[in-house]
Amino acid sequence: MSSSEYYCVPGDRLCPCDRAIAGQGTYEKQNCIYASIAGTIQLTAVDQSSTNPDKKPTIAVVRQDRSLAVPSVGSLAYCKVTNVTSRFVRCLIFAINNQPLKTPCHGRITRENIESFNKDSIVCSTKFRPDDIVLARIISLGDANAYLLSTAEENLGVIAARSMAGEKLIPFSDCQMTCPITNTPEPRKVAKIQSELTDEVSKLA
Repeated sequence: MSSSEYYCVPGDRLCPCDRAIAGQGTYEKQNCIYASIAGTIQLTAVDQSSTNPDKKPTIAVVRQDRSLAVPSVGSLAYCKVTNVTSRFVRCLIFAINNQPLKTPCHGRITRENIESFNKDSIVCSTKFRPDDIVLARIISLGDANAYLLSTAEENLGVIAARSMAGEKLIPFSDCQMTCPITNTPEPRKVAKIQSELTDEVSKLA
């Protein structure tokens, strides 16, 4: 049995149904397996002695110990965008370093901390939208109301989002995602880790 270091949230597409068996924390829809809970992806190798004719590995999503997650400077934070203004992006942090928090807490990404370049010309609404799932780094404990977050690193940013049509967006570049139904492009600050997650799961192919 092996677990990846990749964290997923409900609705994340994990792999095609013909490549694995859906385990706990997952569900099948339109010939694909999706995550039904937030947690880490776990792959169970095929038991060659099994009578299962499919001979496919099992993919599952496992929740981590919620009592261990503590926000701290330098930690990676998984967040859901709640509000976007011209100056900053408000988020709800629900997991730290792949471990779900017992109680979600608030975070804030200022315009200057979205990217490492062109900081003065960044428009927050072209980088994030409400309900986007974002991977960010805690750079300051901030104030009593919110932790200060950054997505300036190339592997940080949006890891899951829905299009205006309600479909899950597909990463196209580091600044754009595309709706698979309408092919309409939508601007985002896309995290490179999204493609890395796809690569990890594509090993089932």
